[in-house]
Amino acid sequence: MSVIKLENVSKYYKSVETVSMGMQKINLEFNMGEFVGVTGESGSGKSTLLNVLSGLDSYEEGEFYLFGEETSHFIISDWEKYRSAYVGFVFQNYNIIDAYTVLQNVLLALEIQGYDPKKKHERALELIDKVGLSSHIHHKASKLSGGQKQRAVIARALAKDCPIIVADEPTGNLDSKSAKQVISLLHEISKDKLVIIVTHDFDQVEGYATRKIKMHDGEVVEDKVFDKPAVEANIVEPVIKKMNFPTLMRFALRNLFSTPRKTFFLLLMQMIVMLAFTLIYASAQSAMLNQNTANNSVNLNVPDNRFLVEKRDGSDLTNSDYDYLESISEVDAVYEKGLNFYNDVELFVYNMDRLDTSNYYYIYEHFTISGTNPAKLLSSKEFTGTMPTEENEIIIDDPTGKFEIGDRIILSTISGFNDTTEIENQKIQEFYITGITDDIHGDDKSNGYIYFSEAFLESDAVDPIIENEDRKEMVLSQMYDNPFMVEDNMVLLYNAMTIDDSTNIPKIVFYTDDGTHAPFEDMDVMTIDVTIDGFVYDYYDWQSEGVSKSFVINDVEVYTETDDEYNLVMINTAFMNLIEEGQLETFKSIYTSVARDSYSISVSSLAAGNRVLDRIDTTLYRVYYPANVPVTQSIDVIFLNYFYNILLIVFGLFLYSIVHAVSKNAMRSRSKDFAIYRSIGAQQSIVARLVVIEQVLISLFSIVFMMITLIALSFFINRIATYLTVLTFVNYLYLFVIFILFGVWLGLRFNKRVFKQSVIENINLSKEDN
Repeated sequence: MSVIKLENVSKYYKSVETVSMGMQKINLEFNMGEFVGVTGESGSGKSTLLNVLSGLDSYEEGEFYLFGEETSHFIISDWEKYRSAYVGFVFQNYNIIDAYTVLQNVLLALEIQGYDPKKKHERALELIDKVGLSSHIHHKASKLSGGQKQRAVIARALAKDCPIIVADEPTGNLDSKSAKQVISLLHEISKDKLVIIVTHDFDQVEGYATRKIKMHDGEVVEDKVFDKPAVEANIVEPVIKKMNFPTLMRFALRNLFSTPRKTFFLLLMQMIVMLAFTLIYASAQSAMLNQNTANNSVNLNVPDNRFLVEKRDGSDLTNSDYDYLESISEVDAVYEKGLNFYNDVELFVYNMDRLDTSNYYYIYEHFTISGTNPAKLLSSKEFTGTMPTEENEIIIDDPTGKFEIGDRIILSTISGFNDTTEIENQKIQEFYITGITDDIHGDDKSNGYIYFSEAFLESDAVDPIIENEDRKEMVLSQMYDNPFMVEDNMVLLYNAMTIDDSTNIPKIVFYTDDGTHAPFEDMDVMTIDVTIDGFVYDYYDWQSEGVSKSFVINDVEVYTETDDEYNLVMINTAFMNLIEEGQLETFKSIYTSVARDSYSISVSSLAAGNRVLDRIDTTLYRVYYPANVPVTQSIDVIFLNYFYNILLIVFGLFLYSIVHAVSKNAMRSRSKDFAIYRSIGAQQSIVARLVVIEQVLISLFSIVFMMITLIALSFFINRIATYLTVLTFVNYLYLFVIFILFGVWLGLRFNKRVFKQSVIENINLSKEDN
């Protein structure tokens, strides 16, 4: 039985406009032990015949018998199995993997057919020695001569141990000496195989060929047998072993490391894109996080990297509480005297060594404190100067750009001064600047953070009760709008006149309508309790709706003449003083802050704070975290969140369109390699998986290098360090999945392009690209 038999086989090539004939009505049989030389002029159809015989190309008419079995029903996977089990290839253009060494090229064929991993290296060396390339085992194929390349390809073909060897112009690019060596080698292996050689010069194989086939215009015009083979064809059912995942991984890694420049370029490109996308994503996450939290008007100076903790039952915090809180992951520091941070006091910084000549209302350079923090958590790269060690030393932001190291500053609750004595009298603390940060906290140049020394934070320097002088003046100024009743008459304080009678008894005097009045002793006198209906609107708090409270002044003497119309009221200074005292006492909570017995917990960022918050036992502790307070989302915030997401998607697509364009060109340059894999029997599914694995590996390496780069940059760029803390494990997982899926997508896109064509079309296309 013949190995291959063709009956009326025809092949046509179709283009958009024409249909051309490759070969027609071919009737041939081939047997084991034959050394067949196929010759003819260019375009005669000899290469087409070889491609059909080897399963590299399809046929349109007739029947192709393999060991007596029809193949017209074969699909792509069947032809892949045929090439894998039965056919070895030697091409004119070598079709060798240039980036591989000689050893790797031979191992390629062994791995594709599932050769025993323990024996494949020994077998490869044996075949390399057989073709005379033992001294070039580790030489890259690109560095070999033409003859050496062909011998390496023959070794690769022999590695498959297949019954059919096809060679397309194997000596076309060789000198006469190398050509003779290649032909001799092919003849030697033809004793127990079927060897078919296409050549334009039959003289080169005449001394070796057992048969000559001549083609012309797609037809066989001569079929001459010189010597009949003595080898009988044995029908052997092919055993196809699939490449397991570890082998595919080694395969993929070999491909990447064999082209270091190309791999490095793709890694660098993807890493830059991933880095840009990650930073944009982190920025968007940070912006959305800030949009979804409210500005707390109670704990004014508690920034997003600090929060307060107290016992839920109101009891005092103890050392065991301190140890518990300090042991929580991502807690940077715990401070027992949380009140030393001035958490709920509106404070202003005044530079006593720098005059502000731009504004009469303020005579010293100043800014509003928007956050207080421990100085020890600042890294050396975050500020200029030295770390404060004494109670009266401090590091500050410099939003105005007019503060210097060594300047004396004071903290005060007063928002404006135009008198030096008043400033000194109203200060609550005094410090000397030892360091200035590079950050500006706030929307403008009027807000900044201050950073206390450990000595100050552990001291008893802070009074737990602090009055805000601005708010105190506000409470007093609204006193004059308070009404009170004397019998059936309402009196407004701002309509009354004050007199000083040098007594401590509160008095009210009503005048008659003619403007005259008698001495107190000549008037009717009564003693009553006067209720003052107080109301204060806190215009420092935009959320305030005003506070209404009443207070009583007892034993007020009221002087009046009965049966007269009262149209003028006078009060003495004693009564006015009591009203002031009552107003201040009644509305004391508006202008007075009383520090709670709480610990201050410092973390690296809002994201870290949220994670720590989840770890604290809230059944035992009450946590005040202003930055974590969710805000009811307005339409603007919802729209902004959607906008961030859409912008992120658009930006991501733009970046990855760049990567896709670059990767597509890089992968196109490898079309030849993947066509070679398929030509030597790698199944389509194996090549497809290999491509995807390579792209995923590139993405994985890019992710690793990106993270290393981000961590390195975070040591020098504070904003990047902040971004790293904003991103949670879920965020990183989300990014990881996106990047890996993109690698898979690139691989699938390339596969779609590769498998549209037959193997020979891919090989020819790669020649054109190169």
